[in-house]
Amino acid sequence: MDPRTRQSIEAYDAAAEAYQQRWWRERPLDAVRAFSRLAGRGATVLDAASGPALDVRPLRDAGLVVVAGDRAPRAMAIAATLHPKKPLAVWDFRRLPFADATFGGVWAPAALQHLPRGEMRAALGELRRVHACGPVFVSFPEGRGDLDPLEDPPAGEVHVTRVSEDELRALLLDQGYREVEVERRADPARRPGVRWLYGWGRLLA
Repeated sequence: MDPRTRQSIEAYDAAAEAYQQRWWRERPLDAVRAFSRLAGRGATVLDAASGPALDVRPLRDAGLVVVAGDRAPRAMAIAATLHPKKPLAVWDFRRLPFADATFGGVWAPAALQHLPRGEMRAALGELRRVHACGPVFVSFPEGRGDLDPLEDPPAGEVHVTRVSEDELRALLLDQGYREVEVERRADPARRPGVRWLYGWGRLLA
């Protein structure tokens, strides 16, 4: 693992409780609604890098069955106290413990951004491996940096890979996703010079 990726995981893990308290009220609920509509009520979906389960409740409240995990163990311990009856696990989403074509949707905002650009295609390929049908949702900061430092309060300094609109679209199309769309979004933390790209795609049954 790239040491910058490891440092980011450790920063989020150390700040997991503060991060959950800071961000649980500010989830991308419009994206949750769009994702759930595409997946269909009752679909079992993967929350690939859930952190302290910030999106488990919104996804569940939208009618989805959520299987969530993260590489950060303290974040997952906090998630387990918040959702004791939900399927939660510590995992590396680059090597998921699931059979091929398991899920009816893949939810992975702000996940792949912590990998070097050279690892993104393989990591997205692993998410695609376990994806049977329905939507995929990913997000990245917009730009061209490769694991550049970024302040992400309250975790502090983490490292992120920024992508262009064309690059994100190509990543999704290369994995066989269709109906691919990329939209620009403002930064919810209002950091100067930071803008987000939301990437959508679908697998047809």
